[in-house]
Amino acid sequence: MFAFSGWVIDRIDIDWDTSEAFVYLHRDGRIQQFKCSQCHWSMGKMRESDRSVQDLPLGTIKVNLLFTAYQGRCSNCNHIETVTIPGLAPKSQATERLKQHVSHLCRYMPSDKVPEFIAISHDTARRWDKMVLMKTLPAPQLDGIRALLIDEKSIGKGHHYLTVVLNADTGETLFLGEGKRKATLDRFLSGLTLEQRACIQCAGIDRGGSYKASAKEHLPDADIIHDKFHIIANYNEVIDKIRRREWRQAEEEDKPFIKGQRFNLFMNVENLTPKRETSLHELLSMNEGLYQAYILKDILRQLWTYTYKACASKFLDKWIELAKETGIDELKRFAKGLDRAREGLLSYCQHRITSAKIEAFNGVIKRIVYKACGYNDLEYLDLKIRQEALK
Repeated sequence: MFAFSGWVIDRIDIDWDTSEAFVYLHRDGRIQQFKCSQCHWSMGKMRESDRSVQDLPLGTIKVNLLFTAYQGRCSNCNHIETVTIPGLAPKSQATERLKQHVSHLCRYMPSDKVPEFIAISHDTARRWDKMVLMKTLPAPQLDGIRALLIDEKSIGKGHHYLTVVLNADTGETLFLGEGKRKATLDRFLSGLTLEQRACIQCAGIDRGGSYKASAKEHLPDADIIHDKFHIIANYNEVIDKIRRREWRQAEEEDKPFIKGQRFNLFMNVENLTPKRETSLHELLSMNEGLYQAYILKDILRQLWTYTYKACASKFLDKWIELAKETGIDELKRFAKGLDRAREGLLSYCQHRITSAKIEAFNGVIKRIVYKACGYNDLEYLDLKIRQEALK
């Protein structure tokens, strides 16, 4: 465990009261000269200093390595170099293998639990984890991207949002930026080369927000896609508005049938339990407005089964007509919104990308933030998310 090339162990002292081990090392006497790492010429010794660094623990015992570091100057290229034990960064207080071990622990447990196993502070565990991830994680692959998924994610309390960009085909995290404004997405898209932008054929985004303007500006040839998840989520909000209005207008004896039905109305028919299905059937049989809204949602889901734009366009026209014929204001406004977003809806027929990866990614972010009890360092959060994506 303590075999360091070019160094030998003098002795090992253990202080059982403090649970610390002290491993004393010295340079191998068979190595008479120091070699320059640049040109491999002999180096003259300039000065020496005693060092103490932390290494991997022995069970619950903290291990300290004590040795003399030598600084020398190359007689050929004048390069100045400090000679220490292998696997130790300059001025570091711990070996690289200890930092890698801490980073491994931080991946599978909250960082504030690491001090229970390694004699370091919570802040040190995070700092070492970030250093290791910056060295080991590969940079995002930005060449040859066919499709992007763009969405905002809420983290922490209050209105704290992140803009997330994923590769729609691989699920790789390409960008994580603070805020959900156009300028946030501009930072990512403007950083792409002309060749990288030319490869992007489509971008999946929500109908709302400012991402569409940024995508149109930087990716003028790419199709904008509004996928099923966001549209149905928007439609569920419409159903809930109708439900609340119907509850306010209902007689007192009818209100119990409407109250508590929100999630039953949101769920698809095939996902309802027998108890929920019976409860929903009672509600729809007595309320025509909610019945029409629920049936139209089930019909709307068929839009994403079409593979030809012309057929999908005819279906969308028919659905908009049905929604307007109900006379329900909420449905009429939603139908107008779908008509305005027609191109984004029909583009799905050609590219067939969904936001499933980015919505699943939302759970990954929540799990990482919860595990670490929050993140104040956005760069560190980005590294942890990219690490999670490599599983």
